[in-house]
Amino acid sequence: MLKWFWFQLHWLLGITAGTVLCVVGVTGGMLSFEDEILRLLNPGVMTVAPREGGPLAPDQLYQRVTANNPGKTITALRIAADHEESATVTFAPPPGAAGQGGRAPRGENRYADPYTGELLGQPVGQEVFRTAMQLHRWLLAGDFGKQVVGASTIALIVLSLSGLYLRWPRRLSSPRVWLTLDWTQKGRSFLWSLHAVLGTWALLFYVLASLTGLYWSYDWYRDGLFTLTGAPRPAAQGGAPTGGPPATSPQAGNGQTGGAQADATQPGGRPGGGEGQSRTRGEAGRNGGEGRTGGQATAPFVPDVAAMWRAFEHEVPGGYLSATLRLPRGPGQPVQITYLDADPAHPRASNTLTLDGTTLAASAHNRYDALPAGQKLMRSVFVLHSGEYFGKPGLILMMIASLGMPLFAVTGWMLYLDRRRKKRAAKQAAGALAGAANAPANGEGAVLVAYASQTGAAERLAWQTAAALQAAGIAVTVKPLAKLDAAALAAHAARPGARALFVASTYGEGEAPDATRAFARKVMGGTAALAGLRVAVLALGDSKYPRYCGFGLELERWLLAQGAERLFPTVCADELAAPALAEWQANLGLLGGTVAAVPAFWAAPAYDRWRLVERHLLNHNSSGLPTYHLELEPPEGHDLHWVAGDIAEIKACNAPDRVAAFLAAVRLDGATPVTGEDGTEPLSARLARSLLPPADTVAGQTAQQLADGLQELPRRDYSIASLPQDGRLHLLVRQARLPDGSLGLGSGWLTEHLELGGALDLRLRSNPSFHPQADDRPLILIGNGTGLAGLRAHLRARRQQGHRRNWLIFGERTAQHDYYYRQEIEGLRQDGFLEQLDLAFSRDGAERAYVQDRLRQAGETLREWLASGAAVYVCGSRQGMAPAVEEVLREMVGAATLDRLAEEGLYCRDVY
Repeated sequence: MLKWFWFQLHWLLGITAGTVLCVVGVTGGMLSFEDEILRLLNPGVMTVAPREGGPLAPDQLYQRVTANNPGKTITALRIAADHEESATVTFAPPPGAAGQGGRAPRGENRYADPYTGELLGQPVGQEVFRTAMQLHRWLLAGDFGKQVVGASTIALIVLSLSGLYLRWPRRLSSPRVWLTLDWTQKGRSFLWSLHAVLGTWALLFYVLASLTGLYWSYDWYRDGLFTLTGAPRPAAQGGAPTGGPPATSPQAGNGQTGGAQADATQPGGRPGGGEGQSRTRGEAGRNGGEGRTGGQATAPFVPDVAAMWRAFEHEVPGGYLSATLRLPRGPGQPVQITYLDADPAHPRASNTLTLDGTTLAASAHNRYDALPAGQKLMRSVFVLHSGEYFGKPGLILMMIASLGMPLFAVTGWMLYLDRRRKKRAAKQAAGALAGAANAPANGEGAVLVAYASQTGAAERLAWQTAAALQAAGIAVTVKPLAKLDAAALAAHAARPGARALFVASTYGEGEAPDATRAFARKVMGGTAALAGLRVAVLALGDSKYPRYCGFGLELERWLLAQGAERLFPTVCADELAAPALAEWQANLGLLGGTVAAVPAFWAAPAYDRWRLVERHLLNHNSSGLPTYHLELEPPEGHDLHWVAGDIAEIKACNAPDRVAAFLAAVRLDGATPVTGEDGTEPLSARLARSLLPPADTVAGQTAQQLADGLQELPRRDYSIASLPQDGRLHLLVRQARLPDGSLGLGSGWLTEHLELGGALDLRLRSNPSFHPQADDRPLILIGNGTGLAGLRAHLRARRQQGHRRNWLIFGERTAQHDYYYRQEIEGLRQDGFLEQLDLAFSRDGAERAYVQDRLRQAGETLREWLASGAAVYVCGSRQGMAPAVEEVLREMVGAATLDRLAEEGLYCRDVY
């Protein structure tokens, strides 16, 4: 529940504050190197070429500027130790000038040539950065924008910490999981990796920028910081606290900041900047604050700049990076010089030297390095905000994090929309199905439609059956057979006109589907009062197995033995054969009195043309049959959508040499055109996808006669070994050899006869009984051979979701040759996504060991995992492995518990 709450809050804040945070982040990144960019744009204004003889002394500079600008009073000079940097001069405001917002008027800041004293032009590009600043601080919306930015900053803190919480594993593991992008991922998985991994890298920067950014958003927050650190809160001129928001309004220009200590705390409102800002906008503007004479002086006062500078150099023998000399307004007034050491701790680590106005002796010298820790912290708020507290690397990293803000907004939105789309599709599907189950009655009692499904086909047909009946106005109730017992069936049978339809799959050698095994054992092993109940059964199966449709037929026999009556004869559908489903649909019309009353619901499944793009042999030199990793791509524009556990249903084709041999035997030309439901095509193309009859039975037929009598090849089902986010559909296919030495139909087509780049017909089929769990419960994955395919998809899904309690038990022949996806599995183990890994390579030891042996050896661990709610997934060989694993499970937990796990969807099998 707690995790759900933080997840909901995370995405809610992300979609509401995300756009604002994008603007704040991008503008902050833009402002990071504002001064450096302005310098590049303004050679000859902000920088000058060095000349022989060096720059003018401060007193000479003062005299030259004064002589060149009669009628103007200099209130401050800023001198840089770097001889390529322009000097900055602040003039007092002209007489009668009015300030903004009731404040005193501010002076004018100009760059001056330190070699000649000539005023330089106005720098270009400042308006761009001023606008970026106003966007960053106020969204160009004044106080309202300031509040929005402040609220979004708080949201960023919550987003950062909730993201960390949501990603936090139950057990800490390798840093690789947290800090490394998996570039092999695609789609949603890669989006999640970008969002989560890069978010982990950026988390500290965002938290730091947010905690410091709130300094300028809320007075209560700023007051709390001063109180917490014990730092005195200095008062700025004009009544504004210098530690608070700068006096700059959203409409003000550069250099409009007041306060004697503004260089320590005035942020410029951006996660960037540094010394350049304190030089070009901070210190020069502050000097303007000192020069607010408003034209009040009645007699000119000429300060002794040379003596002041000598006193400064005497007190600061170690040199300086930059120094701002604030000139006194009259005789005897103190002189204040704010400067940075030659190697300052950071660009805001300024010192202030105060000289006696008469003797020019030092009356106070406040050095940054002598401040208490709390005061240092408050003087460092801006450089912490920009990252420059940690030098240029910190500034660069903060800039990257700021510019990366849109990445998290975009990936977050994409993940959110993808989740919404899937939930909406599921809700629509559920709504449509629920509509069938809740249709109004039409005279007689509701029809019960019960299903026993292994791969989802029976469930799908049950719901389609219900929807068709509902459309005909017949009330319907849909239930899984596993949820019914003798009492429930008897209660339904007791209703007037009671009818029930059963759609039942047969699994394995005539067995009930896994979830229905308890029903078969308990209910069908007993009796039920079903007199008066009229029933019909649609039995699904595969005629290649001896007990074709075995469970469906057994279910019908039991129903009739309990007194039920047939509505119509049982329909057996061989691999969902179209004629059988059409017969079932036609029979449904009998329930409504007319066949036409039941709308058509069945249609032949649609296949798409996929391409084989990769094929690699995985077990070179193995004593077993060759096993291949295949990758398939869908048609262009095809929306990939499946989940772990789903099936790829493929229409295989006959080998070209086999088709050629058949044509030679029947003496027909493969290029002869024939027509059929798919149009006109060469006879060889039709033969490639058809069962080839014995040549002697069709001898003498024409090409068209032969084509008309052909039957389509059976489909082949393969467990999907990847996720849609991988961008491709992966299969793990082992070649099969027939008694005559030829390759099996499906495996031969996929691993040898189909060329790379070649197309094949494929459709995705949902397999709900092998789908992932809806929560993060532990998972026990057991498989052998190519059964690893379905388990691999589950492991990838678990990694994507951050679920780490996974246990894989896998078996093959040898570790050297048959350990498929070894690097990936061991990477999952190393990264903490495989809590336990047990391997059984039967040819590697003196005694052969299989997965069931490893499971038996870990019996105590198995019980502990099951007691903690673990689900068991088995994928692989139906003969040998699957029954042996089930036998061990029954030994360990008992038959009743295993049946209960199957009913609850916690014992899932995909065996073949």
